[in-house]
Parts: sequence; structure tokens; C-alpha cells
Amino acid sequence: MSLNTDTYDDVKNSYRKDQCSSYNQFMERAINYYLGYVNSENSLDYLSPTIMSSVKAASDENTLRITRILFKLAVEIAVMNNLYAASLDIDEEKINILRRECEKEVRKLKGDFNMNDAVRWQKR
Repeated sequence: MSLNTDTYDDVKNSYRKDQCSSYNQFMERAINYYLGYVNSENSLDYLSPTIMSSVKAASDENTLRITRILFKLAVEIAVMNNLYAASLDIDEEKINILRRECEKEVRKLKGDFNMNDAVRWQKR
């Protein structure tokens, strides 16, 4: 097998980065990787590990951020619920009925429910 000078120089400069002990080992890995890519029906299996780890890190970061936001939101809702509960004289059955009705309304609006919707809903 013959390689042009630039490709051979790239192999010499890169084989140790892949923790190969020889040029042959590096080229064999490269050929096997490329053969797998060519013969694969799903080329996504051969995305660069760097790209995959970057995507995973971004996904993990977003998940953590969303989790923190949801936690803060849950705390604020708990505070509001406790303030309302302290100021209203309402029994548990009425709360359960209201919860079921609210769930139906939020489903109907596909989760897009705000204070204006609540005011309109209470006036009917």
C-alpha cells in the first residue's frame, strides 16, 4: 500500500494520539473504522466520539438546568398553595373537585393556561 506524503505525515503525527504502538496499528484501525462506516446502513453509529460526547454533555447540562428550574418552580407553587390554604376556608373535597376541573381545562388548552384563562374560567 502506498500513501501520499501528506497522508503519511498525518499518520506519523497522529498515531500516538490514538494510543497506537505503530503506524500499521493506526492505519488498520482507520481502515476498519472506515469499512464499518461504508458498510453500515446507519452512519450515525460512526459519528465521532467527540461529537457524541459533546452532544451528551450539552444534553446533561440542559437536563440539570431544567431540573433546577422545575425544583424552584415547585417550591414557589408550594409557597403559594400554603398561603392560599392559610387564607381560605375550603374543605378537601372541594379542592379535589377543583383539581379535576383544572386538569380538564389545562388539557383542553394543551398546557397553555395563564391567569387570564383562570379569571375567564371562574366567571362562567
